[in-house]
This record gives sequence, structure tokens and C-alpha cells, in this order.
Amino acid sequence: MRHKDLSTSSPDEPGHSAGPLAKVTPGLVSRRPRGRPRGAKTRVLRHAGALGMHHFAFLRSWFLRLDLRDAWQRYMAFSDLSSDLRHIEHRRSELLGQVLAAGRQLDRSLPAERRITAQLDLLAQAPWAKASTALPSLDEFIDAQGLDREFYSEAELLQEYRDHHHLDTVPESPADGSAAPPTLDQVQALHQVEALLARPPEATDPLTLWLSPALAALLNRAGIGTLGALADTVRVYGSAWFRRAPGLGPTRARTLVDWLVPVSERFDSPIPGHALQATPRQRALRDGTPRGLVMPPRFGIVPLECLAVPVALAGGPARAVDPSIGGHQRGQESPGARNDLEALQGWLATHGTSTATRRAYGKEVERFYLWCLQVRGKALASIDARDCSAYRAFLADLPPAWINPAPALRVDPAWRPFRGPLSTGSQAYAVGVVRALFDGLCAAQYLAGNPMRAIRDAQPPPAGRPAPERAFTDDEWAFVTGQLDALAAHRAAQGHGRWRAETLRLRLLLAMLAGTGLRLSEMAGATMDALTDAPSSGGPSGALGSRTTAQVLRVTGRDGQVRDVPVDGSVLALIHEHQRDAAAIAALPSPAPIICTLGEPPPRWADLPNGSAVLSERRPPAVRALGSAGIYRTLKRFFRHIGQNAHGVDGLSRPRIEAASTQWLRHTFARQGVAAGLPVERLMQLLGHASLQSTGRYLSGPDAGELAGLMNAKAPIRG
Repeated sequence: MRHKDLSTSSPDEPGHSAGPLAKVTPGLVSRRPRGRPRGAKTRVLRHAGALGMHHFAFLRSWFLRLDLRDAWQRYMAFSDLSSDLRHIEHRRSELLGQVLAAGRQLDRSLPAERRITAQLDLLAQAPWAKASTALPSLDEFIDAQGLDREFYSEAELLQEYRDHHHLDTVPESPADGSAAPPTLDQVQALHQVEALLARPPEATDPLTLWLSPALAALLNRAGIGTLGALADTVRVYGSAWFRRAPGLGPTRARTLVDWLVPVSERFDSPIPGHALQATPRQRALRDGTPRGLVMPPRFGIVPLECLAVPVALAGGPARAVDPSIGGHQRGQESPGARNDLEALQGWLATHGTSTATRRAYGKEVERFYLWCLQVRGKALASIDARDCSAYRAFLADLPPAWINPAPALRVDPAWRPFRGPLSTGSQAYAVGVVRALFDGLCAAQYLAGNPMRAIRDAQPPPAGRPAPERAFTDDEWAFVTGQLDALAAHRAAQGHGRWRAETLRLRLLLAMLAGTGLRLSEMAGATMDALTDAPSSGGPSGALGSRTTAQVLRVTGRDGQVRDVPVDGSVLALIHEHQRDAAAIAALPSPAPIICTLGEPPPRWADLPNGSAVLSERRPPAVRALGSAGIYRTLKRFFRHIGQNAHGVDGLSRPRIEAASTQWLRHTFARQGVAAGLPVERLMQLLGHASLQSTGRYLSGPDAGELAGLMNAKAPIRG
């Protein structure tokens, strides 16, 4: 609070007076016990922010004698949670005081010929009209501001009341009825002061500079701390962004966005127009007509199924390529491919036997083709080596217009082909897929050459700086298993049945992935009927220690390769116990997935024959399998959680533990298989690799020499 002498007499002592405040509003003095020691001078909350053009527009409306409430709704309502007229009058007085204080501070630093002393004096002599509503009592003020009567003394509460309503700084209207200063002169003075004090909002500005403390705190609780973060939230989550800030509401959110949209044009990522509208799917569900949702084809950054390609860029057998632009001459067209888009779809349909592979290839092909059309303005046959080099640079520095971090339906105008910047590995993978695409089109005689062959792969890490190993060391694996045991003990003490079942499933995932070397997709698709008996045999000491094989799991890997993976008895016991937990929640389908969901299936929208949409009670039982995404998220949450404890253990790196994923468990299995002396051929079979080069990345020293000998001799791989 304001520095002042608090050693005043008690209200009960003779000579005590409530001061001028009691004369202004009778009955304001409320006698309360003082709860703080004398001498405490902590200031209560104040709204001290930046001055923008909307602040001066609000004050200008008041100088022109316009309706104050209308001016508030037009210029200031977005920044506050209250629209009470008494609060509006207080904010008007506070703003004028802030302008005068900032103006006088600036005035002292200006040269004599540029000073604004006269303008500030003119604004300070404004004819303050009496409030149109009565001032609240002191008790009402204390309750409205949420002040603690036991924490603040009575003198401090009275002073806060006076400061809040500017009872000491705002002069009354002239008692003699003399004329007020001319309004136009005041407006002109306000214009001159505005030119010096007003500044535009910036993306890095904290919300407290432009919004009231209460509104800024509400958004801070939602993780939004700056104007740039607020604009990104609106851009990513669209018209329903306010749901991330409980208590805000759609009406106040709309007024805030109306102010933010023009402001964000100065930011690196402005808010696009479609972010303020409901998506087609949302509108269809609201109207009850999801069956009639059809997006017309259009040219833009849209999915391939929604893409309308101009004739000049469509390619195909009927179009020749101008050699002057560096295009490749096309050979005989592949049957049925009338244009580039059909050629891409045909290549994707025949490439990759697994759904995951086709989806991954399709994503990269879609990105590249959209880039060819939107950025280079070329058909596939016109793409040359310079274009391919430019595409690799594009992947390394994606423009914001191509990114939407939030998941969106493919019919949504907010859909974008990228969710964020790509890692170096993702960039190399994208280039590799495009290179394979051109190879396939050349093999089909749709193109005459592959321009991607002229682009070198990414340079390997410099000597002496090897890429970090994506596998757990023995110490790290001991830490992971120890943390799992601690988590299980903690949840067992809580006595929650669901937690026990989830911990058991987590233990099964770690044991099975690190003990068998399965891929994530293979783990998600494994079923109980794929387990068959196998003769007991000694196996290598895997990630979970020595084991004896009890059964084998038959899995179908990439390119349709079928292999038998040994599963030891301890893992089988976890599998059967997990099956009992899953069956206790709901009946399991036949064949039952090995890794099951452990929650009640949520309702989903279902389309009725009449075109309306209803919420179904339960999912079909066939989806009881925990999918690849669910397995990945489960393990990532666990690794991020235990990574917080890694900093206190010698030799462990918190970033490494937090970066671990399902692939690390597969690599851990391979690393420990090599350490146990497992033959290279056998390790290749267990991992499901198609070539020895893939297995060779786990080898070093004598093992690498053995691999080289096998490759040079072209030794056959026996089962």
C-alpha cells in the first residue's frame, strides 16, 4: 500500500476522525480489528498495464460526452470481466491518471520545444462530472475486491477505497458554475499525448499489460501467458478455444478475439479467418446431418482427395513438358494413369503391404505433391534437381502456413499437412520416400528419370560425435525396472483396482517389447491365438535376464514376413493375468488381443439411415485391442514420469530417459542379444529384418567383422 504513517489513533480514542471520506459518503467507516503489525505497507492489487490506442479512444469518448457504457463495450469490454458502471467509471479515472502520470514522466525527458506540459495541464483540468451512480459502501468495496479485513488495517482499507475511486486526485466540478475548458481543445491535446504514449501490442507482451488482472489470471491458469500464446491458442483450437480456459465463456471470448485478430496481424503467426468459424464436421453434428457432409474439390493446401488440380499442372499423357523449364521427357504412360494425381494414387495402392506403411508413404507423397503445385507451380514431369534441393530446404524450415499443431479432420479448412517442425531423421525419411516414388514412376514408364537421385543424403555426424544410442544401458534398464517396482508398490498401497491393472499392463509392455524385440505395430496386432507351444530351449539373456522359452508368438512383420518369436514363461504369466483384468471389465472378442484396453468404451457418434446422428452406447467389442498410439502414449508417459527422478542417480541422464520410446525397447533387445553372443543370422530372424545391413547397426568390433564376412560371402539365411 501507499507509504504513509500508520501510527494513527484508534477509532475509539478521543480526537479520532475518519477524515474527509466520511463527509463524502456517510456510513463508510466500518470499525474492524487490525490484524497486521504496525508498519506493514504492502500495496494491494493495481491494474498497471500498457497504453494502447483503444485506451485513448475510450477516454476520447468520455471527453466528447458520449455514453460511457457504450464506449466501454466498444473499446474496453474485451479486457475485463466486469461491466458494472461503477467499475467502468473507476477504470476511466484510473486510465486518465495513468496517462497523466506517464505523460509527465515522459515530459521531463523531452526537449523544451517538444514538451507537452500544456496538453497535460489541459487534460488534468477536465470537468469531472459527478458519478451517475452512488459510490459503494466500504463493506461493499471490501467484499467486491476480496480484501482480507484481518490482514489490512482500517486506515489502509480506507486509503484503498480513496485510491480506487480517485477521491483525492480528481477535482470536483467548479462550484461557481464557471465554464469548462473547450472539449475540442481537450480532444486535440489527447491526440498529441496519444502519439507519444500509445504503442501497439506485441506477441511477447504478457497478458497483464493489456488485460485486467482477473482475466489474465484466468487465462494464465490455462497455460496462456502472452498475447502470442493467446493468438496461437485461437489459431490452433479454432472457435472453441475458450473451452481451454474454464470460466471465460463464448461471449467474452468473442469480444477478446475481435480485438486480437487485427492485433495479431503484426505477429509472426496471425489468426486466419477460418479459425473463428466452426468446422464443417462441428456444424454437421450440430445440425444432425453428418451424412450430407461433402467438401467440394478446391486448389490449395488441402488433402489429395479434396484437391482440384488446374489443367496446366495436372500432367498426364495428353500434356507435353516444355524442355526450357528443365522438365524430364516422359516415356510411355503407365496404364490407367491419366494425370499425376492418378499416378500417385496408383503407386500408393501397390506400394507397401501394411496399412501403417501405406499411411506413412501417403503422408510424405501428399506433402511433396502439394509443395510441387503450391510452391513450385510444376507438374511431376517438370521437377528437376534444383526443385528437389529446394524441397529438402523447405522440409528443414517449414512455413507457418503449412503447419497446424492441433489434430483436424481432413475435411476441415484448418487441416495442414504438417503438425510441427521435422527432425533431421524425419526430413531424411521424407526425402527417401519421394526418391522411391520417382523410382516407382520411372519403373512404370510414367517418368523418364528420377531427379531425387542427384540429391545427396544428409551428412553423417562429424567424426568423434557419434549419434546417441537409442537403447537402454544395463544401468538405465535397472533404473527403469526399479522405478516400475516403486510405482507398483505405491499404487498397491492406494488400493485402487484400476491402477493395479494399469501397472500390470505397463509391466507386460516393458517385458514383452524388451524381451522379444517386437515392433510397435506387431505388438498392437498380436492376438492370443498366435501363441503356440514350443519346445523348451535355452535362449540368450535378454533385457529381462535369462529365461526359458515356453511358447512362441507368430507375428506378421513388414512386407508380409511371418516369423516365430520366443516368449518366456514370466511374460506368459503377465499375459494371462492381464487377460483376466481385461475380461473383468468387459467380454473380450475372439481371438482376444494380447494388449487390451482397461476402460469403459466411450460413446461415439453413429449415423442413422435417416441422416441424423446419435451417440452409441458402446463400441463394438472388436476394438478392445490397445492400438499402436495407445501403447506408445502409455510408455512415453511412464518414461517422462520416471525421468524426473533420473537426475539424482549417478551416471543417468534425465533427457535420455525422457526421450525413450517403444523403439528403444526393440533396440535394447537387439543390443543385449549381441552382448549374449547370439549369432547374427538368428538375431536378424528374431528382429524380422529383411537385410543384414539393418541388423548391422547393432554390431561393433568382431561382430561387425562377422557381418561383413557374411555379406561378402553372400551366405544364405537359414531358418
